[in-house]
Amino acid sequence: MKKKIVFILGSYPVISQPFLYNQILEVATNESYEVKIIVFNRTGEQIHKAYEALNDLVHEIILPSRLTLVNRVKSGVNSFFGLLFHNPISLLKSFNFVKFGRNSVNLNYLVLANGMKEVHADIFHCHFGPNARIIADLKDIGVINGKLLASFHGADITVYPRKFGENYYARLYRSFDLFTGNSGFIIDKMLANGCPKERTFKIPECLNVSKFKFRTIAPSRTVFKMLTVGRFVEKKGYQYSLKAAHLFLQNNIPFEYHVVGDGPLRMEMVEFAKTLGLENHVIFHGAMKQEDLVDLYNTVHVFMLPSVTAADGDTEGQGLVLQEAQAIGLPVLATLHNGFPDSILDGETGYLVPEKDSDSLYDKLTAFSTDVDLCNRMGIKGRSFVEQNFDSAIVVKDLIKLYDRLL
Repeated sequence: MKKKIVFILGSYPVISQPFLYNQILEVATNESYEVKIIVFNRTGEQIHKAYEALNDLVHEIILPSRLTLVNRVKSGVNSFFGLLFHNPISLLKSFNFVKFGRNSVNLNYLVLANGMKEVHADIFHCHFGPNARIIADLKDIGVINGKLLASFHGADITVYPRKFGENYYARLYRSFDLFTGNSGFIIDKMLANGCPKERTFKIPECLNVSKFKFRTIAPSRTVFKMLTVGRFVEKKGYQYSLKAAHLFLQNNIPFEYHVVGDGPLRMEMVEFAKTLGLENHVIFHGAMKQEDLVDLYNTVHVFMLPSVTAADGDTEGQGLVLQEAQAIGLPVLATLHNGFPDSILDGETGYLVPEKDSDSLYDKLTAFSTDVDLCNRMGIKGRSFVEQNFDSAIVVKDLIKLYDRLL
């Protein structure tokens, strides 16, 4: 008999979370498992065609807090009577305002308890700490009976405890059976916050390496092309890569810097590029579909990710784009930030430099621009590194070992 795995996601689909869909697809294709996905918000974003098979596995439970007052009351009334004759004790527990706070007051837990009461699974695998925290509370309410696994990825452990208190995940740590982090950095943060060490394991974000065609391209002798992919938010550190690009301009080195992504700081960075005189050298592409992004990967010579720790403590997670770039054969340049040391072999598949150090970024970029053999050596090594450590088939084998441990 197939074992049932229910993945808990907050929103779906999210264009920036292919690492989740790579993992879920790999589990779903395993004949030993039956997969279902519970989400609290269907975004309407267009999912990449490679993940369309997941759409049939998704079930949305709409949170009342997202509804108008009238619809919230209707949802609450329906859930009240749905639980009243099925599980009156859970109905009462969902109204524990003192313990559950806002999620009880706004009827989220009433509706979730009703929506989850007949969702049966051997394992509930929750991605991101806040979603796992909800499931921990629903277990306390009495509507979750399977084994529980929580996966942390980045801001959920670097920001949330600072923002909401160090005990934000205390009930989660007591209730869940196993925990994963995507890098050594994230696991250290989890352990420092109280996550039990003996039940915590490293499971990196993964990708289907076969979808990325390897190639070697010698850097152009006329125009050196760089690429960064990421949202325009503080932790991406775009101002430092733009300053590094400005040094190319000052030294009369022909170059193009391609930037892919959108976000609240985009126009600020566009204006900053103009103040540096880079408007004819930096191309802001906006958000891009995965297939178009792969085409762009194939036209550049190096991938750069200049991330920094934001003022509120927000950091990157593993930085899956680093694995994508290496899978294609690009040398990579990134900062000594969060899980990046797990994502790059420094000096072998790319370079790591200190955060906020535009001069060091420039020095390594010029090394790439003048040494074709270096780029190709690192590209070949990078592909091998990603195949051996981040391919979805390999990573999910380790995940399934954790599932087997629970069953």
